[in-house]
Amino acid sequence: MTKEFTPEIAKLLREEAKWSYEKEMEKFYYRLLEITFLKIKTLLNENGLKKVSAIDARREKNENFGVEFSQKTWAALSDIWGESSGQMMGKIGGLYGLGPEDLDMSQLSSPNLEVDEYEDDPKLDFYA
Repeated sequence: MTKEFTPEIAKLLREEAKWSYEKEMEKFYYRLLEITFLKIKTLLNENGLKKVSAIDARREKNENFGVEFSQKTWAALSDIWGESSGQMMGKIGGLYGLGPEDLDMSQLSSPNLEVDEYEDDPKLDFYA
């Protein structure tokens, strides 16, 4: 028996998925950052570890620097995740045989066109 998908049911299913997605993304972002920081540290030599320790110490001592560092980190993660999630959705959608004709185009948001206010900010010279 085939389930009937009315516009109302489709809207409800999308809203439920969006709520779950947003809830899980926050946890995922924190976990992904933790894993990334740990991976970086596994690859560092003594000089690299010294640099990371110096930045971490500076972040602990200077709250403004810590906030700016975190904002740049979140912006970088958002950029990378946007690219990666698009590729993953395309590949998984392909497994389902989905194409553009299967998308509700009203649900697609335009790419994040906001200017990265922290990119190339001279105040964020982490080694100063």
